[in-house]
Amino acid sequence: MPELEHDHELELADGVRISSSGVSAVVGALRRPGAARGLLADDLSGAAAPLAPLLGAAGMRVVLGVPLDEIAVSARGFTGETPYVEVAVSAPGPDEGQVVLEVDDVGLVRWHVDVGAVATAAAIADGAGTPPRGVAPVRAGLEQVFRVPVRQDDRRALVGFGIRKVLHLIRFPIEAAAAAAGQVVVGWWENRHRPHSLTLVTPETLADVPPPGGVPTARLAELADQPFLLLVHGTFSTIRSGFAGLARPGDGPGLADLVARYDGRVLGFDHQTLHVDPSVNARWLLERLPRDRPVTLDLLTHSRGGLVGRLIADPGLAREVGVPAPNVRRLIHVGTPNDGTVLASPKRWTTLLDVFTNLLSVLPEEVSTATVESVIELVKQIATGVFTGLAGLTAMDPGNPAVTDANRRPIGGAVRGAGWVRAVASDFTPADGDLRRKALNAIVDPFFGAGNDLVVPTRGVYEAGEYRVADPFVVPTPSTVVHTAFFADARVRAKLGEWLPGAVTE
Repeated sequence: MPELEHDHELELADGVRISSSGVSAVVGALRRPGAARGLLADDLSGAAAPLAPLLGAAGMRVVLGVPLDEIAVSARGFTGETPYVEVAVSAPGPDEGQVVLEVDDVGLVRWHVDVGAVATAAAIADGAGTPPRGVAPVRAGLEQVFRVPVRQDDRRALVGFGIRKVLHLIRFPIEAAAAAAGQVVVGWWENRHRPHSLTLVTPETLADVPPPGGVPTARLAELADQPFLLLVHGTFSTIRSGFAGLARPGDGPGLADLVARYDGRVLGFDHQTLHVDPSVNARWLLERLPRDRPVTLDLLTHSRGGLVGRLIADPGLAREVGVPAPNVRRLIHVGTPNDGTVLASPKRWTTLLDVFTNLLSVLPEEVSTATVESVIELVKQIATGVFTGLAGLTAMDPGNPAVTDANRRPIGGAVRGAGWVRAVASDFTPADGDLRRKALNAIVDPFFGAGNDLVVPTRGVYEAGEYRVADPFVVPTPSTVVHTAFFADARVRAKLGEWLPGAVTE
């Protein structure tokens, strides 16, 4: 097997080139799965194998595997940057895109787009503006180059969170239908597969795919004599995946308890999270409410859903829509990026994808499938170099002036009692022996420079400019609660039980 020396380049079979900066490795025999069949679990190594059915359903196929073994790094590459390996491969045809999926020997999975897309993302984040192009850019060359950073791992005084890696080159079709409709890939996909829907939720129906629209406004009016509990999910998610933790057996009030407490009036708000701004989501919800009477709502929100919840609770937006402002008794932020998250910056989007891919791949299939589908569609769009049409993500970017503007006003609005807004946050610390999450935490922590739940900064949930939530519940340290696991935690569920009053009229 050929050896890749520090700061050298190797010519491999079929025009594949691999080079390094500050890295040495043994390059294994290239793997080329059969092209005439669908993607199989055997085409992917280690922790990526469970993703095979979802990648295959999205039209993705592995065309090349590059095994790297006995990886060792120097302190820095010869350019002074983080050490890296670069793989140069033939560019796909005009109707395809490609991306690299890295899997290492501790089970960490990471996505890598070509260096051109990385440079575009950095330029946008640094204020150079968003390219007007809404379709995949024309490739100028005959090859694409993928850079894979290899970071020092203090636990082994060696490498990149694993002394072995496999780099999978994955190709996928570019959605011609999206371009024909004048839409970017994610927007086209969300419109087809993630329509807005408002449904009555029970433990028995939580796993059901909601119908477009959902419960009629007339039915909401019939039930409006008592308060509703409204569940609002976060980025990439759905009600069935985002709140699955509440349906699992455990200590503290679960979904069945909340349905009983609210006399069957628990609503789930499924909505699009990637290509539309939270105000679009909130307007859709408000337009579904009765126009002849205000409804009383308690909002239990997760992640980006908290930004939607803030808008639902804003009487000014209700006036614009032309409906009576709902009487919001409680607004509970669970892991909400009220102060934004650095992972929503375009140059960190691949890290955001890495985090969700790794967190979701260890969850039960029925919980993770819907969310991973959204992740894959965003991977496809970014891999083709298209960064437009993602207002749902940029709404959480700390560099977006709209985030600062939204936090200029303190908590207020309609007259409400003290404590109507609550918050739950976590500063994640990986458990001993959990090498995969330790590796993920080591990648994410430097971006935040402060406590976080792997996606959202801890303090940013409850301190965001003038928008400050008193007496937040921060999961006691050391906390093993990550961004996707709040509702399975008994302490969080107990706190929600304290805060949510149920059908009682206050």
